Amino acid sequence: MRKLDARHAVLLDRAAQAARRRARLPVARLLLAPVSVMPPEDPPPTWPMLLLADQRLPGERMQRVEASPAPRHPLYWVAWRGGEWRPTYVLRKDQRGRWTWFLTEEFHRALLEEALYYANRGDWPRLVGHMRALGHLPMFSGVWSQVQEIRRRVQAVWGDRYLRDPSGQWRTPPWRAAVAEWPRRPLSPIGMRLYSEEPRTLGEWWEMHRRSS
Repeated sequence: MRKLDARHAVLLDRAAQAARRRARLPVARLLLAPVSVMPPEDPPPTWPMLLLADQRLPGERMQRVEASPAPRHPLYWVAWRGGEWRPTYVLRKDQRGRWTWFLTEEFHRALLEEALYYANRGDWPRLVGHMRALGHLPMFSGVWSQVQEIRRRVQAVWGDRYLRDPSGQWRTPPWRAAVAEWPRRPLSPIGMRLYSEEPRTLGEWWEMHRRSS
C-alpha cells in the first residue's frame, strides 16, 4: 500500500484529490473488493484490491472502463455461484452519472425470474428465503436499485392475485418480514462498506489506523 501511495498518491484526502484534478494530474484510488468475491487462491488476510484512476498511470497495465450499455471492456467482480467463479458485479454509471456496481444482466435476470416464479406459484416459503437472501447482497447503489425492482415486481404479483383472502380481509405478504431485514439505504456510489465501522477504501482504513495509533 505504501509503495502504491508513493507511486500514485492513492491515500490523498478529497481536498488533495481536488487539487490534483485542478492541476490536471492523475487521481488514483485504491478500493477493497467485497468479501464475497475473494478468490480461493488468496485466502484471508489477503485483501483483493482495485486500482482506479481518471487518467492512465505510468508503469501500470490498465484498461479503460467504459460506461456504455454494451462496453467492450467492462470491469467485473466475480463471485462463487453455480459451482464456479462467475462474473457477478459490473461497474457502470447510474442515472446520475456516478460510478457504482450493478449485478450483471444475466445474474439480475436469474434472481428476478426466480422471485417471480415463486410468487406466481404462491410458494411463499421459497419466496421468503429468496427475498431474505437478496438482502445479503452488497448493496452498492446500482445493486440496490435492481433489488428494489425485484421487490416491486413481486409486490405487483402479490397485489394482483393475493391481496385479499376469501373473507375479504387485507392480508400481509408473507415475505414482508424478509424485506424488512434489508439494509435501509444503499452504499456510497462506489465505496464498499459492509458495516458502519469499516472503511470503504484503503485511504479511509489508513486514516483510521493512524488515528488509533
